[in-house]
Amino acid sequence: MPANAKHLVELKARYEDLGKARVLLSGAERVGSFRQVDTYFALGDRRLKLRAVEGTRDGQLVYYERPDESGVKESLVLLADLPDAAAVLDILRRTFPVKAEVRKTREIYRLEGVQVHLDSVEGLGRFIEFEKIVSGEAESAAGRAQLDSLVRYFQIDPEDLMASSYSDLLGE
Repeated sequence: MPANAKHLVELKARYEDLGKARVLLSGAERVGSFRQVDTYFALGDRRLKLRAVEGTRDGQLVYYERPDESGVKESLVLLADLPDAAAVLDILRRTFPVKAEVRKTREIYRLEGVQVHLDSVEGLGRFIEFEKIVSGEAESAAGRAQLDSLVRYFQIDPEDLMASSYSDLLGE
């Protein structure tokens, strides 16, 4: 696996009561709150986005492979930090068709080795996302079990589990 690659177990769900989530996260480390714009490019089954963070020149180019299934799933993510996100975005816009632009406010927390995102997404609503970096089958199984326990802890209804990315939802 390339050095810039991460193997994750992850889960995303609709979660309208972010105040409740913040209370449940009271013992977690708060990383911060960020306004992000993710520009997704139309590349068939492949997924590529450029993430820009409001107030900075920096960004990330993100390529990922993930099945479209609800619940806990595994994904492979390749990241490249960008010192000038706007310039790279301009190049990519000239090269590939844009599929969607997702604007959100993301609060990031760390809880027991899991990164928790509380997202308010323009035009879509509020969501919670769990990501845990794993390596190997044993860690993957333990990570899946940990995310399943977080689903119970946050009282997420099965019908709120999401299979799609925000870009897919905006395209519907």
